[in-house]
Amino acid sequence: MKKYLSSIAAILTVISLAGCSANNGNTNSEPSIGGTTAEGKYEGTDIGGRPSSGKSSDGILGGLFGKSGEMDMATGGAIAEMATDTTASSSFAGPDGVDVIIDPTAPPSNPQPEPQAGMLTGGEWNDNAHWSDWEALYSSHEEWNEYKKTWKSQIDNRIAVKVTSDGQPIAGAKVSCKNAISSAVTDNKGMAYLFYTAINGPTEQIVVDYKGNSKTIDGVIGSTSVECELSGVSDSKQTALDLMIMCDTTGSMGDELDYLKVELENIVRKVGAENANATIRTSVNFYRDEGDEYVVRQFPFTSDIEKSAGAIKEQSYDGGGDFPEAVHTALDSAINKHEWDEDAVKIMFLVLDAPPHSEDAQVVSSVNKHICEAAEKGIRIVPIASSGIDKSTEYLLRTMAFSTGGTYTFLTNDSGIGGSHIEPTVGAFNVEKLSDMMVRIVNDYLK
Repeated sequence: MKKYLSSIAAILTVISLAGCSANNGNTNSEPSIGGTTAEGKYEGTDIGGRPSSGKSSDGILGGLFGKSGEMDMATGGAIAEMATDTTASSSFAGPDGVDVIIDPTAPPSNPQPEPQAGMLTGGEWNDNAHWSDWEALYSSHEEWNEYKKTWKSQIDNRIAVKVTSDGQPIAGAKVSCKNAISSAVTDNKGMAYLFYTAINGPTEQIVVDYKGNSKTIDGVIGSTSVECELSGVSDSKQTALDLMIMCDTTGSMGDELDYLKVELENIVRKVGAENANATIRTSVNFYRDEGDEYVVRQFPFTSDIEKSAGAIKEQSYDGGGDFPEAVHTALDSAINKHEWDEDAVKIMFLVLDAPPHSEDAQVVSSVNKHICEAAEKGIRIVPIASSGIDKSTEYLLRTMAFSTGGTYTFLTNDSGIGGSHIEPTVGAFNVEKLSDMMVRIVNDYLK
């Protein structure tokens, strides 16, 4: 059985020249394309001799031979023997002895489809709804304790507080206790979550306040859940929505950003169409890293959904350079540099494939501070973890979500688009179309 690889004529010609140069003892300090080892492993580099990462923007052969920038050839890897005929097909023996044919006229073997809404797939996991599972991770997964140290997490225990009036949930009530890491705001189900460290322990009192109507609950030490009934509260249903998108646009997002753009644009429009009776404002924002063209490109909230959709379309990816990005600056912009409506349902989609700079203690402290600020303002952080996310970043994103009453979402490999996506350390979940899932989540906060 034969394997096919598509190529272009220029690459064939350069490969041939590279092989000849190697056979002629070329000692130039800047390799032409790369060289073969005794084992026949071909190391891809660009013209300047930089190892290729396999992305189309890094060395010539990197994009052809895969992310590792290497291709196992037959012993000796006789690159120089590859034909330079730019019209005819060429072949050589592959690593398993089967002929590999390079046909310059053949289409790519795995072309990516044109981006359109409904192509990306994802899943959701709400840790507040599965709190015992989250707690169990520390004993069943040793590395979870290391992630906690890396991100300086102070979350050891949780009190779930439900606020009602005449048995109906109260949305927008502020809930606090003395030793909690931060205060919280109830959602449309009347739920708020307070977190505290084991060292401090919970206070004896929880204070609930809704528009000046307050109540103090005593004797809550050791409790994991508390219910508070407020009297004389009128209908608290929130009919306004502030929906924000904060999206990483560094180079590493290149494998999925074009798809995410059409998905996000579609989400913004569908949310508006499905909630015609709600007052909706949107804000779309984009970030990279220090030293890039911009660190954060922000847009204020607007009631013009088409304006936000247009801003999403205009974005491109570039910059980055290393794995971590300026997530802390993006969070500060999102939470503190925008005028959120205090009475609205507040949701922030955080789209990213890399963590903040964990090596910088000040950055880590800043991230934790901004998470607390979001919780205190009732801003629900809903991360969308893209390809490239590692387990440490998953840990951080999940704490962002449950600390603010949000939920954790992630892209999956089911779509076949972009790089590989890690399997989240969660229970059973449904694979959904990303746009449908995100619209469902928004609607869940509005019902």
